[in-house]
Amino acid sequence: MNLIVYVSDALRTDHVGSYGARRVRTPTIDELAATGVRFDQAIAAAPWTCPSTTSMITGLYPHHHGYLHWDAALDPAIPTLFTVAAAHGYTTGSFVFDENYLFKGFPDANVAGTSETLDGVVEWLRAHRSEPFVLWFHSWATHMPYDILHAERKEWLAAKDAIITGIQSGDAAALAELREGYARSVERSSETFLAAFLEELDSLGLREETAVAFVSDHGESWGERFADKEAVKGTYHMHGATVYDEIVEVPLVVSAPGKIEPGVVRSQVSLVDLTPTLLDLAGAPLDGVDGVSLVPALEGSETEDRDAWVVATDAGRVSQLALRRPPWKLTVHVESGEEEAYRLDRDPRERTSVPDEVPGELRERVYAELEALEQPELTAEDEAAVTARLTDLGYL
Repeated sequence: MNLIVYVSDALRTDHVGSYGARRVRTPTIDELAATGVRFDQAIAAAPWTCPSTTSMITGLYPHHHGYLHWDAALDPAIPTLFTVAAAHGYTTGSFVFDENYLFKGFPDANVAGTSETLDGVVEWLRAHRSEPFVLWFHSWATHMPYDILHAERKEWLAAKDAIITGIQSGDAAALAELREGYARSVERSSETFLAAFLEELDSLGLREETAVAFVSDHGESWGERFADKEAVKGTYHMHGATVYDEIVEVPLVVSAPGKIEPGVVRSQVSLVDLTPTLLDLAGAPLDGVDGVSLVPALEGSETEDRDAWVVATDAGRVSQLALRRPPWKLTVHVESGEEEAYRLDRDPRERTSVPDEVPGELRERVYAELEALEQPELTAEDEAAVTARLTDLGYL
């Protein structure tokens, strides 16, 4: 069975029809969900692309794989979706938003080009249609700023700065325009990019022998968590600086016509489960990682909520550690020790923190993890390099 992961960066669940959106049209995503298995509570392991994606391909949480910034080094002994699949005879390839960032230097990721258009991936699929393959397609069509290619650097950065200025102004019209632009980008991503991608699979006769995972690496916000809008300095403050559910709850759909019956999984899962699940489907199970195979859930077995860790980073170090265990979510700010706790069934928007009500077992679990936390050693030069890379990418 071929494996495809289609990532729609920064896609919020509340902007997808099959997850309850009413004002955004996403019929292609919704049809994929209707013919596959939709996971109702899929939680990203981190609130921004770098550590989250690495968790997706390793099955490890960020504080366990240690890849916390773009110039970090992933331990070569850590298996990934790509290395395991390649070892089992699969051709592997990926298309990314910027070849200077995602999967740079990752063994067997075989970055083959940009995901800003479908031209390269169509050629790749045609070239490898007759052999088993694993393909990763990471689209930035839903990542701010919208309607501008990342490759058009000057215009892209200017549009990003205009968005940040609008948020800082606190102007309601500017925020409404931003949200409308995001909604349009989601619709275009669904009905132009994903639709054409799936049509190509159909035309090549690959749909019946391919498992497609549609997912996002994290969600998005528009500065609503900051009382002082001037504190929103870049993309990092839209996703990256916080671990609220609008940032870490993501769509996840797995579709394999003729092999996976349609269904909905209500229990909580983590994106660290993605690679163990896909490799299990491919007959190459991955053990000894934080994630587990969700194949039993895909086959209709009842499953219980699994704990989901969420790890925020700042300047290459862990800054927040959160454990989401429905109905609770407890976040500890590593440096200050400040706690935020939310009873999600009563307070789904995480407005009122009630740390005094957190069950003792949950708090003990979080602090045991904190006690074992090993922060990476970064020199002043390293920190400057991390900041420069994030600035180049528009995060700061």
